[in-house]
Amino acid sequence: MALPLKLFKGSSEEVKALSYWLELMAWRKPAMGIDGGVGQARKLRARPASSHPRTLVCHDMKGGYLDDRFVFGTNNKDAYRFYHWSGVDTFVYFSHHLVTIPPLGWINAAHLHGVTVLGTFITEWEAGSAVCKKLLASEETVALAVRQLVCIANHYGFEGWLINIENEVPIEKIPLMLKFVEDLTKAMRKRETDKETENAGEDKVKEDNDNCHRVIWYDSVTENGELKWQNALNSQNYAFFDACDGIFLNYTWTEDHLDCSRKAAGGRHRDVFVGLDIFGRNFYAGGKYDTWKALEVVRKHDLSAAIFAPGWTHETQPDFMEAERHLWGSLAPFLTHRGIQDLPFTTSFCQGSGEYFFCKGKMEREGPWHNLSLQHLQPLWSQVSRHT
Repeated sequence: MALPLKLFKGSSEEVKALSYWLELMAWRKPAMGIDGGVGQARKLRARPASSHPRTLVCHDMKGGYLDDRFVFGTNNKDAYRFYHWSGVDTFVYFSHHLVTIPPLGWINAAHLHGVTVLGTFITEWEAGSAVCKKLLASEETVALAVRQLVCIANHYGFEGWLINIENEVPIEKIPLMLKFVEDLTKAMRKRETDKETENAGEDKVKEDNDNCHRVIWYDSVTENGELKWQNALNSQNYAFFDACDGIFLNYTWTEDHLDCSRKAAGGRHRDVFVGLDIFGRNFYAGGKYDTWKALEVVRKHDLSAAIFAPGWTHETQPDFMEAERHLWGSLAPFLTHRGIQDLPFTTSFCQGSGEYFFCKGKMEREGPWHNLSLQHLQPLWSQVSRHT
């Protein structure tokens, strides 16, 4: 389905995060206006089921909400873009705001390729402790927060949340934190089931829908309320893993941590997403162009992977496109690549930016542009030679 022409004419309308608890509590579905793409987000494209370990990409760049925040795109053709969707199962948009809402362009590009999208709910340090005090005041406040997060996801058209609690939690409040995680997970699953029922007879939402990860817990707070990264799934964080769809492990792991995680997860070992920091901050093999070495080890243990900050290629390297080819070419052998299932299809392989805008060979707009909502289907990455 063609997107409205106005999507590439430019606009100041933008998607914004929610930074404060009161903003989350006060959020209401706008009565008018697109406000970040309501009614515009693509449906999640059907994709074949897979029994292989999953791959999550977590986008964290300079605080988030750069050129990508504009609903109708910008004239900065060199803004960061991602196009290696064939080997990715889940995309997380990350920032350090309390509630990170993925911009429309990312939702559309991911959904076009059958990739689920998660926002982020994060609390950090003293301010985070204050938020948690309000969140965990009672079962009623937990229920209200869950309702608000589900409504936000429904409105903007994405699938779920990464939960990252980066502050200590009083041990007596841990049962309520577990309830928050479990209830949010159940609510997001029910929301997806309700949507499928409403769309009966229309486009399939996702063939491997039962395996979608809608709520993922970040390895941070332990079951006794300590802020103590485990770098593994173990008895200190298993209850949170058990309450949701998966866990995103911290980055400073060793192979012993992977062994521990594999054993602790049992039959759910592919719900364990091992953190891979492309910047290589205190990380196995140093990250950067050697990230493939860590991914190879993760796959040896039959675990899933969470690739963090792939925008390193754009932030630090002189030639973005060459850096992308180098990085993702090295990772490709360890990813499960899945293509589209519906025929016929058309694509120009447009990555969502350019010097001019053409439609069916006719120039519709002069000048540079960038809009991930207008990205076309991208080719599969498979059997790509690895740089050494």
